Amino acid sequence: MGKRKANKSEDPIDSPSMDVSEEEEIDSDEGVSDGEENAHLEEEIVDIDFDFFDPKPIDFHSIKNLVIQLFSADAELFCISELTELIISQPLLGTTVKVDGADSDPYAVLTVLNMNEHSEKKCIKDLVTYLLDKTKQDSVLNDKLDTLLKKDSIEHVGLILSERLINMPVQIVPPMYKMLQEEIQWAVDDNEPYNFEWYLVLSKTYQEVMSTLDDESKPSKKQKKKKAKDEIIEQNADYQLNFNFTKQPSVSDSKRTFSNFGIAPAMKLFLINRSKFDNLIRDLENACK
Repeated sequence: MGKRKANKSEDPIDSPSMDVSEEEEIDSDEGVSDGEENAHLEEEIVDIDFDFFDPKPIDFHSIKNLVIQLFSADAELFCISELTELIISQPLLGTTVKVDGADSDPYAVLTVLNMNEHSEKKCIKDLVTYLLDKTKQDSVLNDKLDTLLKKDSIEHVGLILSERLINMPVQIVPPMYKMLQEEIQWAVDDNEPYNFEWYLVLSKTYQEVMSTLDDESKPSKKQKKKKAKDEIIEQNADYQLNFNFTKQPSVSDSKRTFSNFGIAPAMKLFLINRSKFDNLIRDLENACK
């Protein structure tokens, strides 16, 4: 497959610097109180340039760690090394984000894998089994996936894997999706097997659970009303499902904090028809303007 623009792995795509904050959502600051607004203005702003690169072998361990982060404790149910090798094996599709040059560790990754084309790979077989088990609670979605994820299905499914370190701003996501859209089209033009009828997106979410702290110790809820990335994907999805991880995450200080404050990691599945994919990307881009 021929690249039709400068290879990201050699010449990073020009990108504007971004003000990094801890906010994980997109949109305006509608509904922010004066006190919160003043506190926000007093935050220290760090100006960082983000460069976009193709996935390459030097990124193997960092990408593997990001995939493990995405699947949390359930990562041990799959051959993550094999899944990472698939990502690395198609460098002209997908993007990594770095801040210290081409040979530094990526802080984020987004790519797509053809689940039908790679249906004989153990990592894909295990993932299909996992998803069919998780979607049993929704018979319509379960039947749809069971039909689509067969090797001989005429409607191919693209598995979109996207993850970033927790301190990376969500504003890097829209340009990554835009680049993926362009790369898929170039691949299809070159008769590569990326002519997807459906896109399956897996996203880590956080659900409210019973807190182990008393009410006075709980953090107050923010008054901000923002549109999260997952909400934008949700609006364009034909099917969606929340589900819990099979295995409980190991207890660490950071994970214990989530539990203490009534928040637990989970997963959300979105199934999006190709007819809505372009609109999804436009919505993501507009949310960041």
